[in-house]
Amino acid sequence: MDDIDSHPDLTDQKWLRGAERRARRAARRARPRRPGPRWSRLVIPGVLILFCGALIVFYRVGSVELPDSAPTTAARPTTASPDPTTAESSGHVDLARPFAATPAADWPTEVPVPAAKATGRFGAAQVTAAYQAVQRTTTEARLDPEIIVHHDNDPYLATLTPGVKLPDPGSRVTRIADGYQLLPVPPRVSGDMTSSVDERGELVVHANFVYAYAFEPPSHLAPSTPWDIVSVIHENADYLIVDGKPWPSTEKSYFYSINCDLLQQGLLGPGFSGRGTTPRPDAESPQAYYDPKHPVTGPDSC
Repeated sequence: MDDIDSHPDLTDQKWLRGAERRARRAARRARPRRPGPRWSRLVIPGVLILFCGALIVFYRVGSVELPDSAPTTAARPTTASPDPTTAESSGHVDLARPFAATPAADWPTEVPVPAAKATGRFGAAQVTAAYQAVQRTTTEARLDPEIIVHHDNDPYLATLTPGVKLPDPGSRVTRIADGYQLLPVPPRVSGDMTSSVDERGELVVHANFVYAYAFEPPSHLAPSTPWDIVSVIHENADYLIVDGKPWPSTEKSYFYSINCDLLQQGLLGPGFSGRGTTPRPDAESPQAYYDPKHPVTGPDSC
């Protein structure tokens, strides 16, 4: 047998190099594969996905701020109660201007005194003095905080003719019920005074005024209309002038948007505070009850 080293194939250098390459490829294919690299290709993306998801959750609740994030333009929902002091744009009442959407928006805060003219045997100056006396009386009765808030009738009684005995002075004055407050906006008043003489020739002043009071609503209430918080008193009263001072005689009045139970106690409370007036089938619009020319009959009943 010839020596194997002298075999022609083993002396062919080109063939030897090809055989060596084929042997290496076969060895690589026969080598056992490690599971690590393929598993890592699955685990690493999964970890990245979980990390990104957690980062988004933290961002939503505000725990982590993502850098260079674009600001969102979407409005965030809210469950907070509307602020009644700035709710006018959303249909609520601006409590700084509670009379703004009512006929009382431009009313004065003082009882007006009209121009006087001679009446009967009384000259214009005497009638003017009588109007001014009635102005003081009605101001004390319906606008003075000492009376309407603190329920002290003495300032009102001091404006009347000495010796006047009223069976119930409280029926002719406004007294805000305890537990309720007016907004820091003065009450408004509108109306007129006229004069005449009675059958004995004495001077009589007829005072016809509508008073509007804006109540402060509780914190949980955002009034949707001014009628919810503005109470109205329309009073038509006659005053006989004796020694230059008023002597109350006849008086008629009605109330609108008030608490009926408190009214029966001689107190004024807002309509939202309890049992309010019951509208009649032929009830007019709220604005009608602000008109001093409206008949002084009960527009609503308790």
